[in-house]
Amino acid sequence: MPVDRTYGNGARMLTLAELCEWLNITERHARKLVERDAIPYRKVGHLLRFPEAEIEEWSHPDRHATPQVTAHPRNTSRPSKKRGITRSTLPKSLIE
Repeated sequence: MPVDRTYGNGARMLTLAELCEWLNITERHARKLVERDAIPYRKVGHLLRFPEAEIEEWSHPDRHATPQVTAHPRNTSRPSKKRGITRSTLPKSLIE
């Protein structure tokens, strides 16, 4: 008896052409984003597929994120001096 399994949460997977049309970018730019792991994607064999829900969230991160307020402690002390660079010399036996 065949089992009906959905991929992830059953979300629609976009092709490269659909992604480019949706985001109004070139295929070259989309491939560069994939190469840099800057965009959510899946490899299906040798094909690239993009989960629609993840792309929506990725393209509009401010819609889903809650604003985070970070309190910066006031540091009244002077900034520390940078450490000096130390050089180590290799033994002559390792150089030759």
